[in-house]
Amino acid sequence: MDDILNILSKTEDDAMRNSRRAVIIQPGAIGDCVLTLPLAESLKTHFGIGTVLMFGRSSYIEYFPGRTCIDGIRNLDSIDLHRLFVNHREFELADGDSLIGVFSGFEQIITFLGQTGSDFENNLIFTANCSNPVEVTTLQLKPGDNYAGHITKFHLDMFLSSQTSDVKSGEIDLKKTYITPCKTDLANGQKILSSAGVDTKQKVALIHPGSGSAAKNWHIDNFFMLAEALREKNISVAFTLGPVEMETFKTKTLDALGAIAPLLVDMSLTETFQAVSCANCFIGNDSGVTHLAAAAGIPTIACWSATNPVHYHPVGPSVSVFQMNSGDFTSPCPQKANEIAQAALKFLTS
Repeated sequence: MDDILNILSKTEDDAMRNSRRAVIIQPGAIGDCVLTLPLAESLKTHFGIGTVLMFGRSSYIEYFPGRTCIDGIRNLDSIDLHRLFVNHREFELADGDSLIGVFSGFEQIITFLGQTGSDFENNLIFTANCSNPVEVTTLQLKPGDNYAGHITKFHLDMFLSSQTSDVKSGEIDLKKTYITPCKTDLANGQKILSSAGVDTKQKVALIHPGSGSAAKNWHIDNFFMLAEALREKNISVAFTLGPVEMETFKTKTLDALGAIAPLLVDMSLTETFQAVSCANCFIGNDSGVTHLAAAAGIPTIACWSATNPVHYHPVGPSVSVFQMNSGDFTSPCPQKANEIAQAALKFLTS
C-alpha cells in the first residue's frame, strides 16, 4: 500500500511540476541563445519549473528541443511583438486577442527584449496577466564593466534579485554539457563529414575560421598554419563555414582553405551541430558555433581578442581560451598558431 501511495504521490508531483511553465524571450544570436541555457536549466533545477520554452530566431534555436533543457521554441517573427513597443497609455487589447494567447499559461516570463520600466515591459506585463498571474522579468543582455563574473551568472543573479519568491540562490555550472546529441545526430554527423571527404577513421579537428564580426576573427593565415600543423600529425582536419564566411571571405581565401582541408558549407545550424558532435576537437573564434561546440561537450579551443573572456568564455566541460593581444590576433603569428596546435593535439591524443 505504501508503494502505491508513493507512486501516486510522485505522479501527482510530476504532473504539478510539468504544469508549471516558463518562457524566455531571447532575440540574440547563436551564442546568446546558447549562453541562456544555464539560466533555463536553473528554472527547472531551483524553481521547479517543468516546461521551459524559448522565443527566438528559429534558425538559431531549431535544434534545442530534445537536446537541451528547452522543451519547445517559437519564432519571434511569428508573434506580433512590435505591438508591445507602443506607448503604454495607448496600448489596447481586444477580447480574445492573439497576443493574450501567446503568453497565457506561463508562470514566469523572462525577456531579453526591451528595457526595465519600458513601454514594452509594461505592455508585456499587462498582456501576460490578462490570462493568469505571471512574473515578468526583463534581463540585460550584457553585464556592466564592473561585473566580475560570467554572463550566465549575471543572468541568474539578475533574475533572482527580481523574484518575490523565497528562492534567492542558485548555482551555474560552467563545466556542464548543456547540449546533448541523440543517436540520429551522430549518425547524420558522420554522413556529413564523410560526404565532405573527411576521414572519420582518424581523429577529427573541426575548425571554424569566421564569426559574426571581422574584429573577432583571428588572422586567416594562422588558421592555415594551424590546420597544416594538425595534418602533419595525421589529424583529419575540416573547415566549417557559415553564411557569413561564404559572403565575406574572398574567393582566394575559400580556395586556399579548400586546398588544405575539406570545407563544410551550406548547412543548417542543426547540420552544423551534428557535424560538430562528431569532432574530437573544435577550434574557433569568439563565435556562436564555438559556444555551441563547447556546450555540446566537444573539447574546444577558443581564439579570443575583442571581448572579455571572463564575461563571455564558452561554457562546457573541456574548454581552453587563448586570449591574445592585437598583434598576435590581427597578423600571422606562427608561434601562437603552433601553441594552439599543441593544445589541440593534447585533446586529440588523450
